[in-house]
Amino acid sequence: MRFLKRKINLKKDFLDEEDYDSSNEFDTKVESTASETNISEISNVPCFLEYALPTRKPRKHPTSPEGNSKNIVKNYGKALCAFASSALAVPYLESIIAKHSYAFISIKAFMDYINEKKSNMNNIVSLRRLLVQENGDSRELMAYKHVFQQISIVFLKYFSVNWIFNGKIVQKKAHLKFRFKMLRRISDPEHFTYLKTTL
Repeated sequence: MRFLKRKINLKKDFLDEEDYDSSNEFDTKVESTASETNISEISNVPCFLEYALPTRKPRKHPTSPEGNSKNIVKNYGKALCAFASSALAVPYLESIIAKHSYAFISIKAFMDYINEKKSNMNNIVSLRRLLVQENGDSRELMAYKHVFQQISIVFLKYFSVNWIFNGKIVQKKAHLKFRFKMLRRISDPEHFTYLKTTL
């Protein structure tokens, strides 16, 4: 509406005084278009100037092709938790529990524990809490952490490539590049203190 009024005022400025009459048919037509907002009539109103739309400014901080180390660890951590608590991991969990004689823990209790921790998976510290065994941990908690470490290794070896290329990951190249670094750090979680993404 504001632009229409501006165009009408410009039209009035360019008209000769003798051709312009306040009780003119042009005024009544403009008033009817303003009230009824008829598009076909508005398009017939002559105008002399067009107003350019403002251009969008370029992004100040473009996305890094190497990815962000915090996001890579967070994405991997959530994927590890999702896999460990899925039905796809059950055969591997059964094998790990039998191999390490963890008959005192159940798969359902382990999955519930991982599901509970998944929402807080944001960085290296939260991922290390699921991997590093502390002195005050109970026997079940130590078993959960060891089972999670083993199932994470299975995911990184056999399922991570499929997850990277068929998931919602934007920086696929960066996640694929740091797959083996993640595997080494999961295998030795005590020294998992950083994930350097620069060369």
